[in-house]
Amino acid sequence: MKIRSTFIALFTCALASSVARADILLGAPGVPAGTRIATKVPFKIDYNLNNSYKFIFSGIQAKGDTLGAPGSSGTNGNGGQFHLQATVSGGSGCNTSERIGKIEFRNIQEYNTAPLKTILISPAAVFKANSSPIDISLEWKGNGNAHKPNGIFNILGEYQKDPPVPTGSLSFLVGRWILEDNPNPEGTATIVRE
Repeated sequence: MKIRSTFIALFTCALASSVARADILLGAPGVPAGTRIATKVPFKIDYNLNNSYKFIFSGIQAKGDTLGAPGSSGTNGNGGQFHLQATVSGGSGCNTSERIGKIEFRNIQEYNTAPLKTILISPAAVFKANSSPIDISLEWKGNGNAHKPNGIFNILGEYQKDPPVPTGSLSFLVGRWILEDNPNPEGTATIVRE
């Protein structure tokens, strides 16, 4: 009987500690849901998408709540600032090197009460492989003094692991065609039947 009650007490303590834990779920296209989580502030968490074809970084979004910020100005949840930053970069062979998106909350109260906050990047940053697959690096950062933050922080966009398989067909008349990029001709192409 004593062993059973000890087991139940340990199970209850473990369950209580998992409920009290703070989590900011970090998301992005190509990243399996729930695999990247920040449990405290400040944080810096990286993720790599290896052997990729294309990644479009179009913005970031965040929402959540905290227990406030430490210190006299933050005991009611109104003190301290909270800054979130996402960085997407492409490795060698990529047409774009790096792009950063930032969301700033003036104070913890704003973070606690704001609706889903979305910042779009215009134009969107397109990371695309030129001749061979590229590695895309994603980084989520959070700075400030938020105490036990919860919520979400997402990198918005699109991810493509492999290029699409060509579909459809083209048909041309037999002959000689001038290739041009207005207004200067760029050469000729000859089409023959085999």
